[in-house]
Amino acid sequence: RVLEALPHRKLVAAVDASAKILFNLGAALIVESRVVVMAFRGSKRIWEKSAKRVALVSSRFEAAEWLARIEYEAALRALAQLAGNGYLLMDRSLVAAPLYRLTTRELIRKVETRATALGLVPVGIPKRTRLALDNGEGALGYIASLAEKSLGRSAWYYYPLFKAEALPPWMLGAPAVSKLSEMSSAVLRIDISRRALARFEAEEVIGELAALQDPTSPGYPYPLKAVHEASIVGEREAEADRITLLGLMRSWGVSERLLRESLAYVSFKERSLWGDGP
Repeated sequence: RVLEALPHRKLVAAVDASAKILFNLGAALIVESRVVVMAFRGSKRIWEKSAKRVALVSSRFEAAEWLARIEYEAALRALAQLAGNGYLLMDRSLVAAPLYRLTTRELIRKVETRATALGLVPVGIPKRTRLALDNGEGALGYIASLAEKSLGRSAWYYYPLFKAEALPPWMLGAPAVSKLSEMSSAVLRIDISRRALARFEAEEVIGELAALQDPTSPGYPYPLKAVHEASIVGEREAEADRITLLGLMRSWGVSERLLRESLAYVSFKERSLWGDGP
């Protein structure tokens, strides 16, 4: 259906975290992240918190779960100070993935439940998704091609993708697909809290998300773009953090040889971790 943007001044909180490898230890990686939460009313930023975290991870999946966990921990802390009608935007699918540890799944469910109770609709917008048709074709591309044939360049949304009763309980959000702007070709998967959809219409939620676009970069909600940019750890900053951590590890008696063999650090989330949806 054709999508109409619905301007509003509701509270919008957005969460994102970056990731950077500081040390490659061979069997494990020391990874740094900055996690950021921002709150907006309209286009005005009214609140912001950020923190750095460091972890030792032994696999890509462990790193992905760690990032999910620190984002939801930051969201939970923010909910102690934020309440009101609006949205909690996560830069990932709204799922409590079965492969995650029980404590991580419980944390995700707790954030979704608490946000909804406080009046905020949890919404997940992953940068990538593995939703596909039975033949393996990407669902977003297929739906986008149909929409272009019938609606041209118009902004549009497609909902529901699945019957509510067909969704597994670990999918806390009901997926929709949308092109938020006629000025953009970007097509997004948008997971809307199933709990919140008992009170709100998907068309209303997506229309209000469409109203959050920055005119200079249409097709994507500005709050998520702002927290993403704020969370990035630059190369010089990572080098300074690496030197600081190097000094700490020396004081802890970590092998100098091990440290000398761990010189390179590279961008991590952009290459390995985006695309967390099922």
